[in-house]
Amino acid sequence: MKEEIVTLNGENGQKIDFYLDCELEYDDECYQVLRPVNDKMGLNPDEALVFLVEEVDGEASYSLITDDDLLAEIENVYNNMEH
Repeated sequence: MKEEIVTLNGENGQKIDFYLDCELEYDDECYQVLRPVNDKMGLNPDEALVFLVEEVDGEASYSLITDDDLLAEIENVYNNMEH
């Protein structure tokens, strides 16, 4: 099965590719768990980032989640999903 790639713009305008691990809903919001395709971000291959995905002007807008409490809640939902 081919993994879906999500390309986001980094802080300096560089394009960063991620594998879409999963999409989930929590508290009526949509989140995506993304794993970097390469190690440009300094993350291990088994590490992932969580983004809030919202529609803004018809386009998907991604906001990195950094709140530890929210990350813990999303991790709990993720761990209880069937993968």
